Amino acid sequence: MRFKLQWNSFLPAALLAATAAIVFALPVSADNPAAPKAAAKTVINITMNGKASNLKTPPILDQGSVYLPVRDIGELLGTLVSWNDQAKTATMRYPKLTVKLPFGSTSANVNGQTVALSSPLRMVDGRVYAPLRFFSEAAGVDVKWEKATQTVHMVKSDDYLNLYSWLTIWWDRTSHELYTAKDEQSDVLNIGKLDVEMQGTISAEGGLQQGGNTVLTFVDRYNNQKPHYEVHSLLIRDNKIVSQKDAAYDLRYERNTSYYQIYDPKGWIEYTVLTDGKIVWVYNDEGKIVSTYDLPALTKQNDVFGVQAVGTDYLVVRPGRTGMLTLVDLKDNTTTILADKLLTGKDLAYARENQMPYPGDTLSFAGDTGYPGYGILDFAYLSPFQKNARSERLTYERPSYAEERKALPKERSFQEMAASCSVDTVKSVHMQDGDITYKPLIAANKQDQEGIRTVCRILKKITAEGTEVTLPRTFPETFFHGMSVEFAAGDSVSIYRSGGNKLAVGSELGGKNIYLDNAQMVKEFEHLKVSK
Repeated sequence: MRFKLQWNSFLPAALLAATAAIVFALPVSADNPAAPKAAAKTVINITMNGKASNLKTPPILDQGSVYLPVRDIGELLGTLVSWNDQAKTATMRYPKLTVKLPFGSTSANVNGQTVALSSPLRMVDGRVYAPLRFFSEAAGVDVKWEKATQTVHMVKSDDYLNLYSWLTIWWDRTSHELYTAKDEQSDVLNIGKLDVEMQGTISAEGGLQQGGNTVLTFVDRYNNQKPHYEVHSLLIRDNKIVSQKDAAYDLRYERNTSYYQIYDPKGWIEYTVLTDGKIVWVYNDEGKIVSTYDLPALTKQNDVFGVQAVGTDYLVVRPGRTGMLTLVDLKDNTTTILADKLLTGKDLAYARENQMPYPGDTLSFAGDTGYPGYGILDFAYLSPFQKNARSERLTYERPSYAEERKALPKERSFQEMAASCSVDTVKSVHMQDGDITYKPLIAANKQDQEGIRTVCRILKKITAEGTEVTLPRTFPETFFHGMSVEFAAGDSVSIYRSGGNKLAVGSELGGKNIYLDNAQMVKEFEHLKVSK
């Protein structure tokens, strides 16, 4: 995660002294009478806190005055910069500062107040520039022009730590106030205090809203004789911090889960997860605690745990001392060291005996493939003995669900499902391209039945004319682009795009697949996709 330090808080008097413009590609035409001829091309250097900075758009020297590209400089200083093409207005956003500049105007709006520009803007090659003096007067930055070397020296303090995740984040090192903005068009909001002291390399994780909740996690990594991680997770609702949990890990830190969902006939129900390494708190979509789990009590280990997954009746955790990924099954109140069930030979011996750079296995949770109600979990495993290999997919069937799995319908071959495929045997067809989902085909809806007939025709043709291939049990490198055909009998089959004019029946996760190269089938396949 990249980060950079921000300059100090702005003084109100300085804010009213001058204002800004932003560099944007604008058409230079008769509609822009203020646009002068291009300034002389002069190489001007920029340094920030003593380090050379290479801007995408070079500064210019115009009639003896230095002008800087404000988008580039603004981003260098850590502001969010945007352009509203309809209003022809540029905006810089930063904690406690919003500058709006209508192009062509002789004044700007700084924190809601109208301010005259200290000197006119310049438009060169379709881009807007502001005078050097602006950055000193309005941005609270020490700016000096060294004529002999044609260099602009800029110095700013580092009161703000600037981080990026799904949000742009500023953290005030002194007051501990935390500010966020979801994008360059959004206001910078004070969401509360992250009340900790940080001393190492700081990174941010999360920030993507799930339902009404957002989890934002800060990781402070430093060496204290050995690698150490201070992990601070925040639950945010309505742009305010409502809960903070702090955990500390030695040697190894793997990102803790912060979210899971369960299926309900009325729709998916979302839950948010926080942990301090010992207790797991589960929040509903209204931000209320609905479950807590005491990990030392459940595992009978007095340790600090990483939390890789939480489900309706299980947790997947890693105790720090042993490093062995563990399943806590709440259905039958058992704990299982997963390496003992999934690994063998030298891989298992390595997991049990290795201590460098940290103890334990290299398994990681990959998904609940048996949901709902079948107790089948997938794990990714990258063997230390296979260099530059892809992760292998390993499956664990929870013993607590043995009876439920026995009640499942007998597994049918692809050919058997294709032979039976009709509007009478298919329940529904769900289609997606990555995170884009399309309107499903429901057999009970008469208007969808012709589409289901097309799906069945495609399935029959692939299984009858395609080539069968057995894939290794790994993880696909791309998102799923295809459809899931759900049968009334309870089983299902996937049809997916496999590059070019190829369609496939099976799973990119591995096992038996059947491929068919047929442009007409691909055309019919794509025609079934209708946006919701």
